[in-house]
Amino acid sequence: MKHFTLQYILKKILNVKGPLWCGLFLLLLLSCGSKSGYFVRFVESQEISPLAFSATGVSSGVFTFSFVGDIHLGGSDTGRLRTVLQAAQDNGDAFVIFLGDMVDKGERADFDTFKAQVREFGFENKAIYVIGNHDVFGEGWDAYKKIMGPSHFDLTVGNCRFLVLDSADGMVGEEQTQWLEEKLKQRSSAHTLVLSHYMPLVPGQRTYLRLSNEIEAIHLMKMISRLGVEAWLGGHYHSYAQEKIDNVTYLVAGGGGGRRMEPLKELFYVRATVNGPELTFQVHTF
Repeated sequence: MKHFTLQYILKKILNVKGPLWCGLFLLLLLSCGSKSGYFVRFVESQEISPLAFSATGVSSGVFTFSFVGDIHLGGSDTGRLRTVLQAAQDNGDAFVIFLGDMVDKGERADFDTFKAQVREFGFENKAIYVIGNHDVFGEGWDAYKKIMGPSHFDLTVGNCRFLVLDSADGMVGEEQTQWLEEKLKQRSSAHTLVLSHYMPLVPGQRTYLRLSNEIEAIHLMKMISRLGVEAWLGGHYHSYAQEKIDNVTYLVAGGGGGRRMEPLKELFYVRATVNGPELTFQVHTF
């Protein structure tokens, strides 16, 4: 049975063969490129330096940090973000992590508002940003790369190493998977965590709100288990879920906003406690 792929259909329309077909198809792909497309973000991020980061109090290997996904900030409604930042400030967290969908519609003004709040609470250079699907709506990537930084990067803070992925299109992709594997082969004694918006799975939930390609998800899960990742943190699913699989903890922390989902429908953030070789997580509702 013939598989009517995009390549097959275009080839029939153009009625060309061999190298000429390949060249025309490549030209068509390039002409259809979008600034919000995964591959463009991947390539452009190679040239973007991560934001300045200078968390203090982490050299001893004993500290806390908070993380949350799905704030969905839009307009002047900063209440949920301020609650998370206030709690992090009051607790003396070394830094904070935002696991995607920081803004709701990819608007430049909302990214500016988000960063202004982070700055007000003293976390301007103490925040890790993970790109989400809502962050690239419209012309969101143009704003994101200028205000929040690259879509993927590798950052070590104290005795924690964070490998940040771009899953904003519901995929990780071949190029980024290769990048992740190469980074993980550079062994580290630190706690190694992968961060993304979409997760390979949502523990305990049968849902489409995870990486869209199940084969890719399984491959990634096997790879990170083999290469010593301790935890994968993400959002997109607007609830809390945690499970340890093959020595890797998968934790979904979509607690910042949006339509609430089972099993935890309250708003929440998660605080991580690093105590030398120990890494633990605690949910805080608000």
